[in-house]
Amino acid sequence: MNISPYPSPRLGATVTLLIALAGYLGPWIPHKTAALTVTGFELAEFAKFFPQVQGGTVPVDRMLFYLPLVAVVVLAAWYGVRWARWLPPVLVAGLVVLITPYNVLDAARLSITANAPFTPDPAYLEQLLIVVGGAALTLAAYRIAGLPARVRRGLRLGLAVVSLGAALWQFALVYPLFAALYGHPTGVGWGLFVCAAGLVVAARLGE
Repeated sequence: MNISPYPSPRLGATVTLLIALAGYLGPWIPHKTAALTVTGFELAEFAKFFPQVQGGTVPVDRMLFYLPLVAVVVLAAWYGVRWARWLPPVLVAGLVVLITPYNVLDAARLSITANAPFTPDPAYLEQLLIVVGGAALTLAAYRIAGLPARVRRGLRLGLAVVSLGAALWQFALVYPLFAALYGHPTGVGWGLFVCAAGLVVAARLGE
């Protein structure tokens, strides 16, 4: 019996995307005190508390920190739809729950239950657009599965590079603010490197 020494595409995609997710939820800004350690997911919220960000002195677009998580979800759908046709809608639901701001969900609830106009807070419009865009890319898995392998690989790699590039750009802007707040250079947490490596490897796997 001929046994391939390489892992199956399903196993490889699952493992690398879980690694990317673990890195995203791991420390990007490390600190010996757990309460002052900031994960990739938390950076989107923590960044808004800096006066330099609030005043526009440091032009941080904190919503872009959500993009690596969106990329993990989208890549999971693009890979997984070949083995589980029900997966993309489930991942969309998870994306909505994880990223959509509460006030947007509340505005949607009032629009449905009280027949009120849907008026989300403009401050969270970009975050809502990221959720909608991520949902659209996730559901596009059904179409992307039928594209040539070279095109699929290019789309996956482009998604990984754009999402990581945007998040790392914002990280470079906000990092000095954390160093000044903590009174010393904090270093870069292992989560950032693990997330980046997991996403890039996942994008290059398979057909």
